[in-house]
Formats: sequence, structure tokens, C-alpha cells
Amino acid sequence: MRRITVWLGLAPAVALLIGCASVPADPTRLLAAATGEAFRLPNDPGQPPWMPVPIRFKTETRYSAASVDGIPCIRAEAQAAWSLLAAVVPPAFAGATTLSWRWHADALVPGATAQGMGRDDAAVRVIVAFKGDFDKVPAADRAAMNMARMLGGWQIPFASIQYLWEAEIPPETALDHHTISRIKKLVVQSGDSGLGRWQRFERNVREDFRRLFPGEEPGEIESIGIMTDSETLGGTATGCYADLTLR
Repeated sequence: MRRITVWLGLAPAVALLIGCASVPADPTRLLAAATGEAFRLPNDPGQPPWMPVPIRFKTETRYSAASVDGIPCIRAEAQAAWSLLAAVVPPAFAGATTLSWRWHADALVPGATAQGMGRDDAAVRVIVAFKGDFDKVPAADRAAMNMARMLGGWQIPFASIQYLWEAEIPPETALDHHTISRIKKLVVQSGDSGLGRWQRFERNVREDFRRLFPGEEPGEIESIGIMTDSETLGGTATGCYADLTLR
């Protein structure tokens, strides 16, 4: 069975050794959310094409079906935990342009920041991974990717973007990953305003790619992921996600 990868790209030490986790590309799961002109992901982690992606040696974030303010959603609860929920994008939508979603958080993770090495926890984050030509990856990144593949048997995607809710960093701030230049972070919400209420976002992921990877054109979208994590600081993080849609 062919293996599809989903980039996690968080704690630097783990990134070098683990990098990413592979999930099976089951055709029945890939097509389950593909309807009409949109790839709509269900608000239930137990429904295809969602697949849990545990991280070796790490406590898993718990993803469950829930409802907040009458909106069905995926609730994520992390107790010093770190894992991903991922969906492989079917070929018919790999060239899509727009990703929209809603998220909800009652609190951000105290002391967490995407700018601080060893403090990169988050109540909510959405990740999109792209395919591309690995021959164009810088040598240092290729070395880290090859190490992860040799040690863990997983292939890190060509490029990825993490959309974040940060405590203090202003919206539209772009950040580099601490170790791998093929991972970029983009703040889409900042501060306490909006806590306890649903927030909706729509991003042109291809324009975001061009901004974050200057001089490059985005390839096919490989996967979409959500992740709530508190493993770095060892605390608690809780968030909810709904209506992730790729068009």
C-alpha cells in the first residue's frame, strides 16, 4: 500500500529524529469527503478521511466528536500531549486554492509562542502540506529529511504551512521553523479577543505559499492537518475545529 506523509514540524529535536508520520492512502477514505467542487472534512474525527497520526514515544492528543454553541466540531484535548489528525487530499482537489475553517478556544496555552524554541505549543493550529521537487530542497534540509526517513521510515513533505493563533505576535506575521526551512508558520489570529467564540478563516493557500516561499510556485496539496499540542511545556491545551473545506 502506498504511503502518504503529513508534516508535523514542531519540536526541533523531535523534528530531526521523527519528522513526520505516514498514513495509508485508502481510496475509500480519500473520496468520502469529496463532494462537488469542494473537499469538505467531517466534524467528526472518527469519519473518513480523517486519520490519527500518533508521534512515536509521545502521549497522544485526544480528538473526539463534540458540539460547541450548537456547532458540531472536533474537540482536541492535550495533557502534555502531541499528535495530529490528518486527511490526505484526493487528486481531484490537489490543485485547490482556498482553505477555510473555523476554530474555537477558551484559552491559549500559557507561556507558549511560535517564536520561542521549546515553547511552541498551541491550543489550535491548521496545517497544509504541499508536494514538490525534492531536488530543490536545500542541502541542510535534505540531510534532516533523510535522517528522519532513515530513523523513522517516513518522508517529510516538500513544504508546509502552519496557521496559528498566537498570544502576542500580530496577525499576518510569517515565521520560520527553528530547524527546517521548508516549514513556515503564519499567524492568522492574535491575542485574547475571540476566546470563547467561534472564529472563521479563509486563506488562499497558494498565495500564502508564494509569500512564504519567495520565487517558488506551489505544487499539489498533499494533506490537511489539525493539531492541538502541549507536550513542549507540559501543560494543558484544548481547542475545537469545524468545517474545514478545500476549494
